[in-house]
Amino acid sequence: MTRLAGLLGDVRAASVFRYDVHDSAGNRMDTAKVILNPAGGYVAVYHSDEVCHLATSTDLMTWTHRAVIDEPATQPTIASTGDGGLLTAAEFNDGHGGQLRIRHWPTLDALLAGRPDREFLAPRTLSACNEGTPSVRRIGLDADLDSSWVELGFHYHRDCRVDRQALGTLTGFRSWAAARYPELDVAVERAAAAVGEQVRGNIGDRDHLRYLGRDYDLIEAQGRRGDFATWRVYLHDRAAGTAERLEVVTHGGSTAFANPTATMLRDPVGRDALLVTLFLPTEGAAPGEAGSLLYLVPVGQAAQPPARARWSAPHGRPATRVGLGQATVDQQVHGSPKSEA
Repeated sequence: MTRLAGLLGDVRAASVFRYDVHDSAGNRMDTAKVILNPAGGYVAVYHSDEVCHLATSTDLMTWTHRAVIDEPATQPTIASTGDGGLLTAAEFNDGHGGQLRIRHWPTLDALLAGRPDREFLAPRTLSACNEGTPSVRRIGLDADLDSSWVELGFHYHRDCRVDRQALGTLTGFRSWAAARYPELDVAVERAAAAVGEQVRGNIGDRDHLRYLGRDYDLIEAQGRRGDFATWRVYLHDRAAGTAERLEVVTHGGSTAFANPTATMLRDPVGRDALLVTLFLPTEGAAPGEAGSLLYLVPVGQAAQPPARARWSAPHGRPATRVGLGQATVDQQVHGSPKSEA
C-alpha cells in the first residue's frame, strides 16, 4: 500500500469526520465535492434526489445551504478557474439520458444568484443512453472564455449496459471533443484482479488529485452489475499507469464505497490536509454510516488516534457519528441510496 492510499483509506485517522452528511436545510449531501471558498471557508456542491445544491462552511462539519445550482441533475463538481471565477459541471438529465452540463460563473455571488455567464450542454457522442459523472481535470484560461479550454473526466454507458471511462475537452465554451479512456478501465480491472476480485459492473465516478507533484485519480468500480454492496474505490497513478484498491477502514467497518472525491486544502487551523468524501451504500454500510461520508486527514503529521464515538438511537433510529479530535456528538441518520446510471 502506498502512503497516499493509506492516508485516503483510514477514516479513523481523520482529525474530523462526519457520516450521513446533511446541509442546514435537511438535504442529503450525496456525491459532495468540497473546495476552498474564494470568500473564505469552504464550498461544497452535491445532489439530493435530482437537484444539485451548494453550501458553505467554516469548519467542514456544519454546512449552510446557499443555493440550487442545477436541476434536473445529479453528480455535480466544482473547480476554481484561478481568476475569481468558478466552474461547475453536472450530469443533466431531463428524461432523455444523461449529458454533461458545464457552466462558468464569474464570481461566487453570481453562482449564488444563479447567473452563469457561459453554459454548454455536451452532446452525447460515445453512448446513445447516458454520459455523466463529470470531474474537472484541468482548466486553461489564458485570456478569456472564448480562448479557454476545460478537460473533464466522465463516464459513458458502454453498449447501454455498463459505465466505462472517457475524457472530454470543451474549447471556448462552444466546441466539444470526447474519447474513450480504456487505459483507466484496464488499470482498475488489473487492480481488482490483484486482490482476487473482478469488475463486472460499472466503472463510474472519479475525482482527480495532485499530491507531491504527481497526478492521481480516485475512481469507483463495481464488482457485480446492479449490486451496490460491491462498490469499491481505487487509486490510479497516472504516470505509472497502475492502480490499487483502497482499503477503506471506517469506525464501524463498512465494506462498500462509491463516488470518491479528494481535495488538498488548508484545514480550519491552517494545516495542509486531504479532504475526502465517499458515498456509503446502505447495502455495505455499518449501522449509522450509510450515506455521504466526509473526513479530513492532516498531511505531514502523525495520524491521530481514532475518535471515540458515542451511540444513541432516538426514536428507534441509528445515530451517525461526528468527530472532532477526541470529541464526538450524536446525530440522527437515515440512509440514502446511490443512483445507478
